Amino acid sequence: MKSLFSSEIMMKLKALIGSVKTYIILLVLAIALLLYTVSVGYKQVNRLHKTGDLVSHTLEVQRTIVELSSKFLELEAIQLKKLFEQQETDLSSIVITEMGQSLDRLKTLTQDNVAQQERVKALQLLHDRIKNEIDSTIVVNSSVEDDSLFVKDSVVINFTDLSFQSKERISRIVTEAQVIKDRMLAEENYLMVARKEEYTSQSFLTPMSSLLVALTALGIFLIGFISIYKQKGEIQEVNSQVYLQNKKLQETEEFLKGVYKSSNNVISHFEPVLDTDKNIIDFQFRYTSNAIEKVTGSEQNDIIGGSLLEMYPMVLENGLFELMKECYITGNTQEHESVYTFEGQKKYIYNTIVKSANGITNTAWDTTKVKEAEKNLQKLNEDLSLQNTIFKEAENVAGVGSFIWYLDDGSATVSDNFYRILGVAPKSFEVTFNAYKEFVHPEDVAIFESLSTNEIEKGASTIFAYRVFTKTKGVRHLDLKGKYVEIDNRPVSVGIVQDITSRVEKDRALIDSYEKLKLSNEELESFNRVASHDLQEPLRKIQMFISRIEDDGEKNMPASIQNYFGKIKDGTFRMRELIQNLLSYSRIDKVNSKFENISLGEIIGKIEDELSQLIKDTGTSISYENLPVILGIPFKIEQLCTNLISNSIKYSKKDVAPKIVISSKKVRNSEIVENFSKTTEYYYKISFADNGIGFEPEFASNIFEVFQRLHSKTEYSGTGIGLSICKKIVEKHNGYIHAIGKKDKGSTFVIYLPVN
Repeated sequence: MKSLFSSEIMMKLKALIGSVKTYIILLVLAIALLLYTVSVGYKQVNRLHKTGDLVSHTLEVQRTIVELSSKFLELEAIQLKKLFEQQETDLSSIVITEMGQSLDRLKTLTQDNVAQQERVKALQLLHDRIKNEIDSTIVVNSSVEDDSLFVKDSVVINFTDLSFQSKERISRIVTEAQVIKDRMLAEENYLMVARKEEYTSQSFLTPMSSLLVALTALGIFLIGFISIYKQKGEIQEVNSQVYLQNKKLQETEEFLKGVYKSSNNVISHFEPVLDTDKNIIDFQFRYTSNAIEKVTGSEQNDIIGGSLLEMYPMVLENGLFELMKECYITGNTQEHESVYTFEGQKKYIYNTIVKSANGITNTAWDTTKVKEAEKNLQKLNEDLSLQNTIFKEAENVAGVGSFIWYLDDGSATVSDNFYRILGVAPKSFEVTFNAYKEFVHPEDVAIFESLSTNEIEKGASTIFAYRVFTKTKGVRHLDLKGKYVEIDNRPVSVGIVQDITSRVEKDRALIDSYEKLKLSNEELESFNRVASHDLQEPLRKIQMFISRIEDDGEKNMPASIQNYFGKIKDGTFRMRELIQNLLSYSRIDKVNSKFENISLGEIIGKIEDELSQLIKDTGTSISYENLPVILGIPFKIEQLCTNLISNSIKYSKKDVAPKIVISSKKVRNSEIVENFSKTTEYYYKISFADNGIGFEPEFASNIFEVFQRLHSKTEYSGTGIGLSICKKIVEKHNGYIHAIGKKDKGSTFVIYLPVN
């Protein structure tokens, strides 16, 4: 009976254990136990964390106290160093600012400690006092000059001046700060000991709580292990998919980074900065590509994390910021282009803004080169249009027509003026070899046909002249200039045709004039021969017989007869001098002597020797230095200088010794104000200045004309050809001469001769 009862109890117990309700109850109990153990463990861990935070907080307070103390000491050291080394730079303001920051941080850290707060207030007062001391020291130092003498590695210090007294007050403030620091550290050390003891106890209880939680979790884990194990295959498959997905994401990320780096566009991602009312007040750089360094000149790492408006405030003015806000709010893509200034350079930037994730992405394209290219292209088109207009006008004025002649089939494209040269309306017929050949003069057809069979080297020029019959002007002479090129692998002659009829007629007239001039020159040569021999021979005989009459009977002649003979003698002398000067003037252009390097200083020295008696008799002084070496005909340059020096001596003032100053300098042709044909870049400006009688300025150009005299022959001797010869010689050397003068103030003859 007893065994039956026990067996029934076992069966009921097994049924109770195997029932669903039992498992539900056990599950509820397990969950309750787990929640209890977890809550106990959580509280224990939370206490441990709080204790650890308190210990960390105490360490942070101690570190801040020590840091603030070091700032006081650093400030004292700076002031002492400034006093002893007399440094102009002062870092005190930076240290005071850092002290203020440390005080604010310490005030925040000790806000739960009334005693420490009082000490922080005391430190704040010391901070204000020391700041006032330093400010007053700066004012004193700037208003009072130190008259002490300083030398290297030494300094003179006045222990009674205001600066040193201020340093003593600063030292006392620093000492007070150190006392407060020691009290605060003592307080924090006391708190540190108490909190460490609490942390140690919590460190012991927390592992026990964690062990209990772990054992409870292990029991629950064993209960659910079977069902989890059944899903092992599914979990592995999911993990595999997650792994592949992560790998693809990494590859995509690397690909995007590579695209960003290789792109010349600046790609940036921004997140909005909101105020308390959720309004966008700024955007923060979360990412930007390294292309921004090339565009703006700023470092990529310095930009990321920064404020858009602080770094680039111009986006407020040009409207980009408003478009960025609109894109973030509405999600609509925005585009914007504006001019920015980076590192002193203006750049055109085109922005495309799109909404992405929790912010916006902006792609900035530097279109500066595109804009410049567009401007250049527009200017080029305008210039080309202008050139086409000018070219057409030039064709009309110059009587020129342009052509493009295809040598393979004889077709051609010609300008409107090409038709006008032929005396027909533009586009009145299609120009081909055969059509155009009807206009060509029969005697010149062979010349024209050589163009169609031209097989000369590419780029070579073809030039020939021929005649055409025009509809309105009769026979005209044309000059064709063409160049052989290839267009689309086709042989082409490109060039111009010019109506040279008037030139041909002028050439014929010029040939006639040349023949007449040649005849005139021959007659002039004949005159030169007569002047050089036939005219001078009678003069020589007259002079000879006058000399004999004077030798034989001058003393027996009446005074009037002697006077007449004197006039005859002077007249024959002037006549001979005039003939010789005319011969010299006419022969200047006929001299074909070679140009040589001539030392102008040596030429002047030689002239001084030749005119030494005249110079001595008149008391003339000639001064010169650093005269150049010029390229010229030696005896002509000597004749030029001789005439100018003799002219200055001749036209000197009475009872005033002549003074001649010769100077020279090298000038660029653009610096020369006188109007003449300048054939080289540099000229020698050679000046002959004297203190003679001068002349009226209105006669400056007349004095270089043949036979032009400003004075009568009784006042000053001469033939009026000397300066004309000077002008002829200078022009022979591709130069220019002019005179500057004022009556009774002397004159200056300025000569420009090419350097080369």
